[in-house]
Amino acid sequence: MNDLEKRLGYQFQSSALLERALTHKSYANELKNTIEHNEKLEFLGDAVLDLVVGEFLYEKFPSDTEGGLSKKRASIVNEEVLSQLALDMELNKLIHLGRGETLTGGALKPRLIASSFEAIVGALYLDGGFEVTKTFLRREFSALTERVCGTEDFERDYKTRLQELVQKSQKETPRYEVLAEEGPPHEREFLVCVKVKEDIWAQGRGRSKKNAEQAAAKSALEMKYKETN
Repeated sequence: MNDLEKRLGYQFQSSALLERALTHKSYANELKNTIEHNEKLEFLGDAVLDLVVGEFLYEKFPSDTEGGLSKKRASIVNEEVLSQLALDMELNKLIHLGRGETLTGGALKPRLIASSFEAIVGALYLDGGFEVTKTFLRREFSALTERVCGTEDFERDYKTRLQELVQKSQKETPRYEVLAEEGPPHEREFLVCVKVKEDIWAQGRGRSKKNAEQAAAKSALEMKYKETN
């Protein structure tokens, strides 16, 4: 655990709490005893992440609207980013999984490993307090914020807004698939659908895949969440 604590910049007082953060429910269920798993820590960590990153963005982008700040936060607090942070911290080598999850590559499943990062944040908050957790998260997300939030038009980024809402309501990440490419090379048009699980939520067209994905996300927002701007 020494390397993990060095990355966190904090030495845990309760080693049991850190162990719980690294214990998936599949492992606890197989032992069939009173061992605690990390789901409640994941819940807490998710809330702490939203608060710390929200405060950071509020300070960094004072002229943004609430919608703009929400979209920025969704672009850096999501399954893809958190799973990569977890892999950088090598949580995939530390987390305790049941045999079934181990055999199916659970340590590299984005949702599972992202959840382990949230659980670590929850444990850090309980053991070290808010300021320790805030220092760690600001350090981790600072460079990411500069890179992501400085290059995209978030007020018109329907994909980010849809991802934020779907992850909150469905605990899933939207996926985009190209259904067709039409027209000559110099006037190519793409037809793209957006899926949640295996359900197609909407379709969109555009002169590039990116534009088509944005159009599909905009349609999904209008149909599923009644958002019209």
